[in-house]
Amino acid sequence: MRKLTLILSTIFALSSSLFGQELTLKEKAIEEFKNEHYNEAIEILEKAVEENPEDAEIYYYLGWYNHYLAYDSRPLKGYDLSHSEKIFSYLDKALELNPNYDDAKYFYGAECSGNAFNSMQNYDLEKLKHFYKLAFDKGAYPDWLIELGKNLLNSCPENSIIFVGGNADFDICSYLQLHKNFRKDITVIPIGNIDRPWYVEFLKNGLQGGVKPVTLSLTKSQIYDIHPFKWDTTTISITVPKTDIEKYDLPNDFTLDWQVNPDLTSQRQHSKMRGEKLKNRTYLSPQRAILLQVVEENYGLRPIYFSNFCNPFFYGGLDKFFTNCGLVSKLTPVDTKTKNIQINYTEFEKLLKKENLEDYSDITENNLPRISGITFMYHRILYLLAKEYSEKNKTNKLNSIIDLYGKCLQIGFNEEIEDYYKDELEKLRNNSR
Repeated sequence: MRKLTLILSTIFALSSSLFGQELTLKEKAIEEFKNEHYNEAIEILEKAVEENPEDAEIYYYLGWYNHYLAYDSRPLKGYDLSHSEKIFSYLDKALELNPNYDDAKYFYGAECSGNAFNSMQNYDLEKLKHFYKLAFDKGAYPDWLIELGKNLLNSCPENSIIFVGGNADFDICSYLQLHKNFRKDITVIPIGNIDRPWYVEFLKNGLQGGVKPVTLSLTKSQIYDIHPFKWDTTTISITVPKTDIEKYDLPNDFTLDWQVNPDLTSQRQHSKMRGEKLKNRTYLSPQRAILLQVVEENYGLRPIYFSNFCNPFFYGGLDKFFTNCGLVSKLTPVDTKTKNIQINYTEFEKLLKKENLEDYSDITENNLPRISGITFMYHRILYLLAKEYSEKNKTNKLNSIIDLYGKCLQIGFNEEIEDYYKDELEKLRNNSR
């Protein structure tokens, strides 16, 4: 028994030494962040950087975690724009120690974006331009992303409004418009940010030389009183412009009938009428309310598009009326599935040209892991076009688009995804023979 106890004790000690090593300070900080103990994570990182002042990753995490508290958490004392310089200093140090630190470049761009929004709030065009230029200088907008932004904007006709997803597509479009004077006829709106009253007012006013305004008849007091509105599922009828009446061969009195569903709910019970069964109260969020307002007032005036990088939740059911044009979807007045116009292959063909993909290979050298996955949209679009060619027996076009894939998109960036599409494209080619 004593021998058995000794053996077990020895095995336990060895196991502990092999598998139970104490976490490093950096690892402890990461665990604290995962558990949403943000201040504790930062405090541990500050100790870690004293022990390892040449570790770029620690400075990166300090920049990221402080950025999170400033922008993605609840409002916290001290975490305002005055805190931004500290965040920049951490990310600067990370890039000084590792100039190719792509995640640090991304968060530098994100921090610049936060400052850019503050500049919009103050209608300060020079500062707005400054922060987008700073992000570019730090490598947050590599060539492949600039090319993607140009392709995104060029997918929309003149004078469009386009709702985009967030940092990845909004910031690069803003940089191109402000510093390259590229497609300034388009109003680019980050769909997740339209719940902020000051930004709604900014969209209404625009910024001379910077941002083209949208039509909004809401008064200032209405804008600043935006809040969750009591709402049950309601169909809103929106006037359709004559051009779309003719294009889709619709009756003159045809309207875009959008079923607007509530997107917030509470446990609060209520009934509208006496004697009615109690149910949870539902609301229209500020974001969806403003989306409704912009679409309702501008659909008859300007083409409206949505970036295909948006989270579909934000569409609020409007995607029923979308025609996929590649990187963007056009808002139409009809149920596109019923009309069999869910995809505009002509727009796919306009996008998928060698000259629009010349800088795609830059992603292998300047990868931004947090957002670079959006480029696989190109692969998906090309596959859908190839499938259309295969089904229509357009063999020459099919072979041409497969060749384009091999030359421009199969570059060794993500071999698993690239090999998947290569195999699927070869299946289409074989089926067409």
